[in-house]
Amino acid sequence: MSLLEVWVSAIVVMVLLLPLQILVRRLRLPKLPIQLATLSILSWALVRSLPLILLPVHYRTWISTIDELMFSYLGIRMALWGFLELPAALGLRKEPAQILLQLLMLGGGTVATVILVQEQARFNLVSLVTTSAVLTAMVGLAAQEPLKDLFAGLELQFDDVFTVGDFLDLGDGTMGVVVSINWRDTCLKDITGSLVVVPNTQVTEVVVRNHVAFGVMGNRFDIGLDYSLPPSRARQFLLDVLDKHPRVLDDPPPAVRVQAFADSAITYDILAFQRPGNQSDLLDLRSELLEQIWFTLERAGQSVPYPVRELRPKRSILDAGHPEQRGMEHRRSLLSRNPLFGDLSEEEMFQLATATRCLRFAPGEVVVREGNPGDSLFQVVQGVVEVLKSQEEAEPFQVACLRHGDVFGEMSMLTDSRRSATVRALEECLLLEVSRPSLGPLLLNNPPLMDRLAHLVSKRRGELEGMEREKVKAHENQLLRRMKQLFENLTL
Repeated sequence: MSLLEVWVSAIVVMVLLLPLQILVRRLRLPKLPIQLATLSILSWALVRSLPLILLPVHYRTWISTIDELMFSYLGIRMALWGFLELPAALGLRKEPAQILLQLLMLGGGTVATVILVQEQARFNLVSLVTTSAVLTAMVGLAAQEPLKDLFAGLELQFDDVFTVGDFLDLGDGTMGVVVSINWRDTCLKDITGSLVVVPNTQVTEVVVRNHVAFGVMGNRFDIGLDYSLPPSRARQFLLDVLDKHPRVLDDPPPAVRVQAFADSAITYDILAFQRPGNQSDLLDLRSELLEQIWFTLERAGQSVPYPVRELRPKRSILDAGHPEQRGMEHRRSLLSRNPLFGDLSEEEMFQLATATRCLRFAPGEVVVREGNPGDSLFQVVQGVVEVLKSQEEAEPFQVACLRHGDVFGEMSMLTDSRRSATVRALEECLLLEVSRPSLGPLLLNNPPLMDRLAHLVSKRRGELEGMEREKVKAHENQLLRRMKQLFENLTL
């Protein structure tokens, strides 16, 4: 071929590569080795253009060998594209690991190089490496670290712990989206858009956190709220903010937990889930949630506390449901509506109210537990509690729900018996507690009150259990004897 024909042919082939590349891209097929093909064509054209006859014989041999090597490499690369990458893109098989393609290309290229150099240049590369002790030692020492990275890369690829596009946290402050995994390094793109190159051995030696491995990404942070805001209200308050945000997923549901009682605030641990993304997505959602929490706090008359150290008496701001808001007069009013104490005189009511207290319980908190001793009774002031009875090899079942004005625990308190059921708060509850020591002096100084109390308790129990009148009377007498014995011993 003439020089003009050689270069016209080369240019035509390289021009045809452009629409082929565009077609492959539109069909979303694996990328063709266009650069390697272009280099091979240029190598072919240059070799055909050089006056080889004018060059020394050993030069001509090596130039021809290089030309054939370029086409050998191109053939190996196209074989990998056609037999591994293309079937995976068409859904016929699993996508091969990039490091596997790189190793096959490296191995195939090495074999082709050894064979062609042996056949064309009559030069035995294998004998040169194996017979030279110094060269062998140099190659061995130089290959130690690359081999470690190679095996680490194989481990990462075949274990399938993470893949390209996953958002990783390497635990040392290095975070980013996986861009590529080659035979030596794992490349990440961080929040600043920088390329972070991490040796594979370093990745396998640390605890790697894959934020998107299970199809969702957890966003966890904490916030401190004022002590004047009860934890149950604060948790519900924060959950409402999370539920209203469109990027917070419902499944898995968000969670708010009390984390710690800090110096100036109660710290809450917030966990919200969002769709898989990167570090920027995490920070954006966190920023939006914190901003919305601040404005919601402002509307509710609350604020995010900050450490303040002052040498002055503490002035506590109590919320409306705080037990200390229920003064002695209010407790006396509550006791007067209690069927057990409705007939007390003003003086007796005042004496009992002074010795009682209001207690607040969180949702899910157990007030009394079945089988435990009990020395007090409770009256529900605010909220709802459930009464649970245990059963063998099964979950406890609900017997009743008690609301405002209902009383429980009186039998254990009056007879010093074990609690017959578990009582648990279903929501934030305020309970009025009457202890045995506070009631004892009243009963000893007022025997008719003890009789009346035994009668009311027995009557209530008979109504609940459907007991006959004779059994109720017998129970009343037995209860009265037990009460007299118990409260007389209390004063000894």
